[in-house]
Amino acid sequence: MHNLFEKTTNHLYPFLWVHGSETDEEYIEEIEKINQCGCGALCIEARPHNDFNGPKWFHDLGLIIGECKKRGMKVWILDDSHFPTGFANGKIKTDYPQYKKKYLCLKTFDVAGPMEQGSMILKYVLKSPKDKILGIYLQKRLGFEEIDTDYTIDVTSQTELVDDYNTGKPLFDLIGNPIPGAVGGPCLRVNLDIPEGTWSLNVVFVSEKGGEKETENHLNPLDAKATRVLLQEVYEPIYEHFGEEFGKTVTGFFSDEPRFGNLHGAENASIGRNSEMVLPYAEGLEQMLAEKADVAEIGKELPLLFIGSSQKAKTLRYHYMDLVSALYSENFDGVLGDWCKAHHVMRVGHTIEDNNAVARLGYGPGHFFRSMKHADMAGIDVVLFQLVPEFDDAFKSFHKPNWDGEFFTYVLGKLGSSLAHLNPRAKGNSMCELFGAYGWQEGNKLAKWMTDYMLVRGINNLVPHAFSPKAFPDSDCPPHFYAKGNNPQYPEFKQLMNYANRLCHLLSDGQCISEAGILFHGEAEWSGDYMFTQVPAKELTTHQIGFEIVSADYLNEGHFDNGTWNMNGQKIRCLIVPYAENLPAQVLVTIRKMQDGGLPVCFMNGLPTGTSEGTVNNIVIDGNVLRAEQLADTLQKAGLQDIHTDCECPKLRVHHYVHDGLHLYFFVNESSYTRVQTTVTVKETGYITEYDAFTDTLVQDDKAFTLDLPPYGSKMVIVSDEPLADAKKEYFTYEPVCDLTCADVVLTDFEGHTKELAMNPVVYINTVDSSFCGRITYTFTVNCEEGYDGKAEVLGATEGIRVLVNGKECGVRICPDYTFDVSFAQGHNELTVEANTTLARSINDYISQFMPLGPTGIKGVRIYRKKQ
Repeated sequence: MHNLFEKTTNHLYPFLWVHGSETDEEYIEEIEKINQCGCGALCIEARPHNDFNGPKWFHDLGLIIGECKKRGMKVWILDDSHFPTGFANGKIKTDYPQYKKKYLCLKTFDVAGPMEQGSMILKYVLKSPKDKILGIYLQKRLGFEEIDTDYTIDVTSQTELVDDYNTGKPLFDLIGNPIPGAVGGPCLRVNLDIPEGTWSLNVVFVSEKGGEKETENHLNPLDAKATRVLLQEVYEPIYEHFGEEFGKTVTGFFSDEPRFGNLHGAENASIGRNSEMVLPYAEGLEQMLAEKADVAEIGKELPLLFIGSSQKAKTLRYHYMDLVSALYSENFDGVLGDWCKAHHVMRVGHTIEDNNAVARLGYGPGHFFRSMKHADMAGIDVVLFQLVPEFDDAFKSFHKPNWDGEFFTYVLGKLGSSLAHLNPRAKGNSMCELFGAYGWQEGNKLAKWMTDYMLVRGINNLVPHAFSPKAFPDSDCPPHFYAKGNNPQYPEFKQLMNYANRLCHLLSDGQCISEAGILFHGEAEWSGDYMFTQVPAKELTTHQIGFEIVSADYLNEGHFDNGTWNMNGQKIRCLIVPYAENLPAQVLVTIRKMQDGGLPVCFMNGLPTGTSEGTVNNIVIDGNVLRAEQLADTLQKAGLQDIHTDCECPKLRVHHYVHDGLHLYFFVNESSYTRVQTTVTVKETGYITEYDAFTDTLVQDDKAFTLDLPPYGSKMVIVSDEPLADAKKEYFTYEPVCDLTCADVVLTDFEGHTKELAMNPVVYINTVDSSFCGRITYTFTVNCEEGYDGKAEVLGATEGIRVLVNGKECGVRICPDYTFDVSFAQGHNELTVEANTTLARSINDYISQFMPLGPTGIKGVRIYRKKQ
């Protein structure tokens, strides 16, 4: 057998939640169950632990690390006592308040003049007595939230503190109710003369207040000293206790969703598009911004970070975002990454990508590609119904406004794999935390769909969410895979994990083949009108054209390589630029260089009209200007497509990967209802072999590129120069014999109680018992005049199915097609079908309400005979 298949390395790191309330025996049992289902590692997560950094915490860590060492398993450790990363075990709030997050804030009053010797009350502007005013400016008003900073009167020095009647008394809200705990202090006023006309009085100040409540006591990720508190309070104590296992059993620290947190969410966190949003700040930031933007008097320009649509405002926002995303990269990600590297462990994890947070503030880190520049794996996550079959547009689900299905379907997975390909430190390794918080309704079939979503987009390490040793049922973000033995899905979960791990292994340490690069929209969003990356990404995905999402930083580092643009070994043959009013000047220079070298560049909806820096665009940019519906056809006609189908297949996904001289083509049908039937043409020639990752078998088949993929179906096809050892050569056709419609049925619920039924005809169990959850055993009788080999197709199956004939195992399936090789003897035969369910119909948990509960059981069996 080809050496690629000789030994599969581990690519699975499921969460193990540790609360501190579990016994040693409970932890050991859960580790055993993790290992038994095919996972060679785990990630410890305090959820939260009731004695974090105390004796019980280190006892539990030692126990888990020791048990994993016995089994040859690896361990990652989530890097904080509480979600999300940045809490630093609460020490920022209690011991290091100077390192709390700080925000740049703006309060605007529109005023009219002329008025001499006037005053404005500023007592209620500041959010806290600790707040610091940076400047107070009277600026010419051009319209609503539009100012001309060239006409600025600096009145900062004209402030005064005076007593008022309320000094020392409680403050009141807008409708006269006392504000709990708030006591009035001296009144702050600014004295000013207002010239004729309308003006805006802009108060710029710094505060610790105003961000999202969930992270108000978290560290400031722009400050390296703040990040070192996290190292001091979490990383280093673990190293002191278990340093001898670092780089051996302990192989990584996992950061979970660190963020700026200046706003809750991502939808209103795009700079310049929400004047009420406070902005991330660090000491001296205004001076750094002044130098970066080449502005002599930065104070009076700061209001443009919040308001205004002028080019000057867009330019300043670009410089600000460019600055804070770089500071985050160096002072948070970089500090953690350097420590991990020095201590021989990996830095892994993910930020929040939800609803386009990847280029924004709020939930975001400012810039997805920079936020994990110092990580050893690119990381993403999928939870809470962000991915749902059939939804690739905005849809209502768990999230309050909506989930942007177009982003999640066409961008999220490719962001992770693209960063892994482009970042030298990642070495092609990407990871996704997935399956979590879909409720007990999530079974292995849906989990397999999500797994395929990741694999076909190039994600090659998975963090299943989660194993919980807490008493069943644990209401914290189910499903839990073992659940103290109560989850009917667990016996088949091993099949899914083995399938995923084998394919992750094949899709690692090689080369992704991508025709196109799509320029990441981040810098364009910061500096003007823009188009989301998902617009062209959707067109390429639905037409099976491979692509990478390319950030400006990596694009500028690229070079020509035999007619391609090479970035860290990842090559593209054309560049697609989503519409951008402005782009960084260096990006325009790079694009011009690519064009001069003959590399095709396609611009969506229009050419850039300026630079993000606000300089005159004297770089001649031309090229194809296309609408979205023209893109795929244009690339196809230009020969920029690696894979061709003989018909339109919008639900077919393809990943072309080269590993150890083998060309691997992974095909996935992302429809949950419709088959994909097409014939694929590829450029490579040689021996064609199909690899079944469920059974770990190879079948040589010259017709393997003729696809007939059921809903949830996938197929790996390999093209090699030489025949693969152990590849079978079996071709059979079948003819239908009969349908089995009556059976003896035994229901075994998840608590072990049984009930017997006789069904004629077989119907879904929920029509008989709408709350049943467990395993269903059907016994069918097959009488044969003579024995024969054939297939059994289980009809109407909705979750995992196991089939036996006369007690002999015929296999397990967790998704369509539910077909099994069977052999019948002459005379009486018993065909047994075991079907499992999820736990949703019994538990009826909160999260499961967001998807319909499928029927339980099967509708019968169809028997086929092998043709002679």
